[in-house]
Amino acid sequence: MSSPPPESETLCSVTVTLTVYSNLKKKTQKGKVSTAKEVKSMKMKELLFPLRDDNYLSFLQSLLKKHGQDQFKVSERKCYPFKFMLPKVKSQCIGDMMDVDNEVNYQEMVRKILSINPSVTKIFINMKHVEKLPSDESSNKASENSGDDDNAKASSTGATGLNAHLD
Repeated sequence: MSSPPPESETLCSVTVTLTVYSNLKKKTQKGKVSTAKEVKSMKMKELLFPLRDDNYLSFLQSLLKKHGQDQFKVSERKCYPFKFMLPKVKSQCIGDMMDVDNEVNYQEMVRKILSINPSVTKIFINMKHVEKLPSDESSNKASENSGDDDNAKASSTGATGLNAHLD
């Protein structure tokens, strides 16, 4: 059972932009369907999250959940990279952009955000990286396929599982 966050813990406002790709289908004169090009669209959501050095994986999962992509599972071995940008400071013409691909980078990002305490931090995620993660749908398909393989072996040899073990 998780405990509520301490009252001294501040929530950081994060604007998450997810880049999603879809194939645009186009009909030719002969009625055939061909894929013309890949269309890129941006989806933006805002999230309040308690930033700490030790909540990297829950941060990644909450970003996906906010965009309705929580079927993808984040683990210590399987994470996705993202970019983050602090708001512009008067002395800069462009905000600093930082790649975050591991926990060390995340901890550096947290330190920067907490030292500046910006009103909003921008996060950019590319869906192509997220789609490489294991998902609930792929594990369901894998288990269905493994069940089909057993049936295929039995039908190809003409023996049931019990007969195969007896031989």
